[in-house]
Amino acid sequence: MKILLIGPYPPPHGGVSVHVSGIHLQLIAAGERCRVLDTSRDRPGLGFGIVLLRHAWQGWTLHVHTNGHNLKSWLLALGCGLAGRARGGCILTLHSGMAPGYLRAAPLWRRRLAAFVCSLYTRVICVSDEIRSAVLSFGLPPHRTEIVPACLKTERTEVALDPSILAWIGRHQPLFSTALFFRPEYGFDMLTTAVARLRLRYPSVGCLVMGSGEQREEAERRIHETGLEENVLLLGDVNHDACLALMSVSDVFIRATLEDGDSTSVREALSLGVPVVASRIGTRPPGTILFQLGDVGEMLSKIDVAMAKKRDAEMPSLGRMDRLMEIYQQVTAPTEAYVST
Repeated sequence: MKILLIGPYPPPHGGVSVHVSGIHLQLIAAGERCRVLDTSRDRPGLGFGIVLLRHAWQGWTLHVHTNGHNLKSWLLALGCGLAGRARGGCILTLHSGMAPGYLRAAPLWRRRLAAFVCSLYTRVICVSDEIRSAVLSFGLPPHRTEIVPACLKTERTEVALDPSILAWIGRHQPLFSTALFFRPEYGFDMLTTAVARLRLRYPSVGCLVMGSGEQREEAERRIHETGLEENVLLLGDVNHDACLALMSVSDVFIRATLEDGDSTSVREALSLGVPVVASRIGTRPPGTILFQLGDVGEMLSKIDVAMAKKRDAEMPSLGRMDRLMEIYQQVTAPTEAYVST
């Protein structure tokens, strides 16, 4: 197999980029040929198109990872789908929990564009049932779609954390963690409201926030306004191994999102045996403790439930690399006669 992954690559270490990185590493470890075209750095243009066409013509299977919740995403998928038709086959993975809402509210021409784009792909992988339902509404045959969570095998690794972070962790109990981007749909304001209320009961409560985003300054102001400078630590963009290590030492992992698909970080925390409290939105795996969307009171009560819950022994991986390998084998065109790179 020869797989060209097209999507964001860390840093930053968000759900999609971590997933792309994980696939890349596991394919290489399995002895397969795999390259990454990083869309966070290689902006679509003439050079981008030449790279796509060259790989497609040489028999590489193009696997596009995108959110599906804006026009830019669908235009990227359009160009890659057309290139993939040249010779090598192509797969599309749609990641965003906001994609179904975007498609429902989109004008007719955008829905038709999305339908045409999906028709270009040999297989459309959706990370949740809601996304698959939106894709099927275009008339795409069900056998060309697949639901595969965007989470691969999670392994705890030994990571040397910054001593100042370890000292901060030692001063805070109970300890929560979360991974997000600083955008409205990630519910940071709700998270800080919950931490402020928890501090009334637990003065030394701490929350590790891993992630970056364009609204980082607004988040810092929010922390200052709520007086949580000693209780909330913004770690910025944290590499994946460090993120897993920090998850594993926390008492509860919190996902307060207002929109979601199938969160990689939720599945990773569960696979590490860490109790997870998450909003009732998108796809949540078994074992997640759910609260009603936007309800801080219920969120707090479910945090109490999670804190009383005995930590699970490390759970089996919730990832599906095995299924992804099967899809690659089904889609990949014979390449013996193609020019080697």
